[in-house]
Amino acid sequence: MPIITRGARRTLTAAAALLALLGPLAAPAAADPSAAEVEKRLKKATHQLEVVVEQYNDLRLEVKRGRAEADRLQTKIAPLEAVADARSAEVGTLAAAAYRTGRAANVIGLLHSGSPHALGERLAMLEALGTHRGRAIEALASANNDVAAAQEGLSALAAREKTQGAKLLAKKRHIEGEIARLDALRFDLGIPDAKVVFANPPPLPAGAASTAVRFVYAQLGKAYLWGGSGPNGYDCSGLTAAAWRAAGVDLPHNARAQYGAVNHVSRGQLQPGDLVFYYGNIQHVGMYVGGGRIIHAPQHGERIRFDRVDYQPVHGYGRPRK
Repeated sequence: MPIITRGARRTLTAAAALLALLGPLAAPAAADPSAAEVEKRLKKATHQLEVVVEQYNDLRLEVKRGRAEADRLQTKIAPLEAVADARSAEVGTLAAAAYRTGRAANVIGLLHSGSPHALGERLAMLEALGTHRGRAIEALASANNDVAAAQEGLSALAAREKTQGAKLLAKKRHIEGEIARLDALRFDLGIPDAKVVFANPPPLPAGAASTAVRFVYAQLGKAYLWGGSGPNGYDCSGLTAAAWRAAGVDLPHNARAQYGAVNHVSRGQLQPGDLVFYYGNIQHVGMYVGGGRIIHAPQHGERIRFDRVDYQPVHGYGRPRK
């Protein structure tokens, strides 16, 4: 057994005291994620953002339709109220007339009516008066119900817009915060942006589809912009809607809604200008431009570019109705 000298013992005691003062050794710091890991996480976050963006676009369409309906209801309320006021006045006039004359006065008048012919005419008049009053009361109730229903519809639309808009906005802000963090990390690691390939459109026969294809070619290199419908940036459905709008065809600014607004075609029937829809829940869309390629606005942080038709799982294909 080795002998520990007095000096060595003092050194060991001092080292032990120092370790006690410092506490347990800290675990090694976790290594920064690799460039590949950052790209993977960024792709996942941007994919989640695209889902929210399309939900937001869907909500905007619903709000747009709701506002149009609200405008229609608002223009309907004024004449309905006028009808209700008129019916109310009519009922009041009839009620006042009935009160002034009274049933007894009517009967006395009938008894002193003179000829049987005059009596028949007065009976018919009383019957018509009663029928008219009943119809006026029914019309008043109907007009009041229509006004109440229109006002209830307006309130429901406003409440839905407020609630759904707040939820989607909160979710979008959360994902945008995550993307900003990953973008900063990507910059620190020196990960380059994907290069955009520019090209001229191929010769195409004249028509709406050719106009739409030329439009998307002209947008190559522009930034993806959530909710964007141009001219400085687009999201996926904003790009396809703007392209076909240039060709005189209106499409909604939402991938799922666009899928419902086009004629569906098979893969073998694809022609330049047709739309390609992606994922099971249809959260992305691009335009087929021939040669097995699409032009699309991919996702946040990327630019409008070419991709293979099968770059992601395809849901279906569609041709806008010209």
